[in-house]
Amino acid sequence: MKYVGQLLTDAVIDLQQKKIKFVIDYTIPPDKGYFAVDSNILYVIREKYLETGELQLIAAAKMGKEV
Repeated sequence: MKYVGQLLTDAVIDLQQKKIKFVIDYTIPPDKGYFAVDSNILYVIREKYLETGELQLIAAAKMGKEV
C-alpha cells in the first residue's frame, strides 16, 4: 500500500520512473451535486495488482469544504 493517500500525480511519476505498468480507475460520488469535490486534485484511495501483473490505482477527487 505504498501509494494509498498520495496525490495521483506523485504516484504516477514514481511508477513511470520505476517502469511499473499501471492502470488508473476513477471513482466519483453518486450524486454529483450533493458532494463538493475538486476534480483537479486526485488522491489514490486503493491499489492492487491485477492478474495481468499491472498495478491498478483507484483515484478519487479531493472533497471540498462544506459551508
